[in-house]
Amino acid sequence: MVYDSVILAALAILSASVVSLGALWAVSVWQRDSMSGDSSKSHREPAVCFVFEGTEMVDLSEAAQTLISVAGDHIKDFNGLSSLLAKRFPTLRTQYKDLGTFDQRNIISTDNSEIATLSRRNAQVRLCLNDIENPDDRVIVDRSTIMSFESELNSLRDTTEHMPFLVWRQDDQGNITWANRAYLDACATFGNADRAGLWPPCQLFDINIQQNLNSDSTKPHRHRLGGGESGAEHWYQFHITPLDDDFLISAMDVNTVVEAESSMRTFVQTLSKTFADLPIGLAVFTRDRRLALFNPALADLTTIAPQNLITRPTIFAFFDMLRERQMMPEPKNYNSWREQIADLEASAVDGTYLETWHLPYGRTYRVTGRPQMDGAVALLFEDISDEIGINRRYRTELEVGQSVIDSLTQGMAVFSPTGVMTLTNAAYDTLWGTNTREGLDTLYIGDAVRHWSEKCAPNPVWEKLRTYVMSDVRAGCFDCDAILLDGRPLLLEGRSLPGGSTLVQFNGIAPAAHSDPVIRAHEPPRRING
Repeated sequence: MVYDSVILAALAILSASVVSLGALWAVSVWQRDSMSGDSSKSHREPAVCFVFEGTEMVDLSEAAQTLISVAGDHIKDFNGLSSLLAKRFPTLRTQYKDLGTFDQRNIISTDNSEIATLSRRNAQVRLCLNDIENPDDRVIVDRSTIMSFESELNSLRDTTEHMPFLVWRQDDQGNITWANRAYLDACATFGNADRAGLWPPCQLFDINIQQNLNSDSTKPHRHRLGGGESGAEHWYQFHITPLDDDFLISAMDVNTVVEAESSMRTFVQTLSKTFADLPIGLAVFTRDRRLALFNPALADLTTIAPQNLITRPTIFAFFDMLRERQMMPEPKNYNSWREQIADLEASAVDGTYLETWHLPYGRTYRVTGRPQMDGAVALLFEDISDEIGINRRYRTELEVGQSVIDSLTQGMAVFSPTGVMTLTNAAYDTLWGTNTREGLDTLYIGDAVRHWSEKCAPNPVWEKLRTYVMSDVRAGCFDCDAILLDGRPLLLEGRSLPGGSTLVQFNGIAPAAHSDPVIRAHEPPRRING
């Protein structure tokens, strides 16, 4: 904004300087020419004179050529000249239109220092400019001063002509009184081709001056130009500065900014649609901890009405609303509750906040805090009630299943297809003196067979049992006998389970032992009753 103000101030100074220096230089030239003539002649030719047929300029005097060269090469007809003289002779255009055949009218300038004479002879109209004689108002300017003015004028003109953005002046009626080269080029591209090269140039922007001056100055004023031979559209952002009786307006090409904003809006809309479909509630708080973004799921999960969220509450007000609706755990000490919220905020900024809220009516929320860019914080609210319920039921089923197999009197162990012990019961630990229920170590069939053989009398059956467990293809059940070191007989039974696992059962009561293992195909294992 400061940059724009500096540019506008510079443009205003340049424009005022161009007009002032041009006028002063032209006046000095007129006075010089008038003083160089023969003062004894009572009827001398006017210093500045133009001849028109219709609105076309067909002839002009030498002093008039000097005036045209000072004003700019765009003065080619009566419209351009009347725009140049509009400030000094505001009724010139109206008087010209109302001028009858063989009619003559004199128009006094607004400062009473000059007179414009309009005279019509048939189709030709002559416009002459003369000073009103007043010796007290005469100013003599030396040649070095005039050359200095001319140098300064050329420098200012070159500056305005090479500006990369559009600059022009217009009166309160919308008439263009001055424009730089960039504006004239834009007229050639986007304006009416029939008026190319004519003065005044076309009005490219339909700008309501007063409305824009009365509006918020911080809001950019933009206008789109389209059409032309290329058919391309360009966005311009303009600024208006009152300057004397005119308005100085500058317009900068902001195509890149508009395209970036359009891409940002598309990106935000895409994110908004994505967030709207998420079942997880999202609340994003800005650096000053005000709610900046939320999705519909947040209102559904927290039961906070959207109109309350649209007011952009602070993070403390947001949690106050949650507490009022019993959508967060009730603090044991309410006096320290805000300190807990501050700790929550700090944890979210560090990206370490993760908490499970157990709410009334059996609902459970997982609340996660995530840091965002520019100091913002995002809070995610996820309803995990179903997940918690499934986990609880699964855990209950496991506990019931384990209790069932623990109630069995015979020891058992289940091995995965890779030979890892995955399940045992209490009778197994009692039989072999182990504590497999802790699950601290991963036990393999090789370790288990080694432990079993150490607790029993020497017997080759253990290696065959290991082979049976690790075999990919098992024809039937494995059945063999062993003797514990304390002399008790032991019946070993192995059978395949779905998925390639193997169940090994140990029955400590058996008849007379037979040492050879037996694999019975398609037969159930023997049950020995003592």
